[in-house]
Amino acid sequence: MSRNAELYRQGHDAVAAFCMHVSKRGWYRIIRDPEGSISIWDILNTQSKPFAVTFVDRGRSSQDLESMSPEYVNGLLLCLSKETGSKK
Repeated sequence: MSRNAELYRQGHDAVAAFCMHVSKRGWYRIIRDPEGSISIWDILNTQSKPFAVTFVDRGRSSQDLESMSPEYVNGLLLCLSKETGSKK
């Protein structure tokens, strides 16, 4: 398995753990700002809806993690590990 394939697999595992952490409910945007910081934004009034996540990197949005850069996925792993209390 290539290094990038392993990175994206870890990213998908982290998103799955986050999904369980929020009880499979809500709509979230995981955003990387122009300075490179990643944060999670909870879209209000969506807790009764099934889980959805959108990845946003400096204005570019996708629901497909593979379309994001490896740098984005590394930041996502750090951000989600803090949110869920798990280790990267």
